[in-house]
Amino acid sequence: MKSIKQHKKKLRKNFLTLRDSLSGETRKSLSQKIAYHLQKSIYYEKAQKILFYASFKSEVETYELIQKALTEGKEVYLPKTYISEHKLRLFKIKSLKELKPGAYGIPEPPENNPEIMPHELDLIILPGVAFDLSGGRLGYGGGFYDRLLAKAQDITKIALAFECQLVKTLPLEAHDLRVNAIVTEKGLKEIF
Repeated sequence: MKSIKQHKKKLRKNFLTLRDSLSGETRKSLSQKIAYHLQKSIYYEKAQKILFYASFKSEVETYELIQKALTEGKEVYLPKTYISEHKLRLFKIKSLKELKPGAYGIPEPPENNPEIMPHELDLIILPGVAFDLSGGRLGYGGGFYDRLLAKAQDITKIALAFECQLVKTLPLEAHDLRVNAIVTEKGLKEIF
């Protein structure tokens, strides 16, 4: 077990360095392509209640996606991190202006907004450090999304990633849950 954890830690560092090396201009351009492919997918078109993430640092940018979903009348939810409880809770937003820096400095919704349970969502959009071709996801190491996804096994889960974040296989543990599809600048890769 220890060697898998060490291997994941090393991979996490390498992929974060690689993603961080993309210029802001490149990230913005690639993020727009990724957003285009997501919005054209049947999963996005059919979904009414969507969990997004507020992009942070070098992640695929989501603010334009969130704004478009709000404009289209979709219900938009974002996670709020509760570190001491080791969990994410999901709150609805009506405007990006509602977001304030929360745990780890990540923009989060207010907890007095309406809350939704993970199994009530239509679509989950999530970040990650790296992904493999069978839907394996390497997160940031806290297990927050793994615990959340365990409560939403029947909900479609789509990761947003740059092509440089894809690898043939990742070392996975029993608690590591998979995504159903990955959207990169080259398009939607379905796994299901």
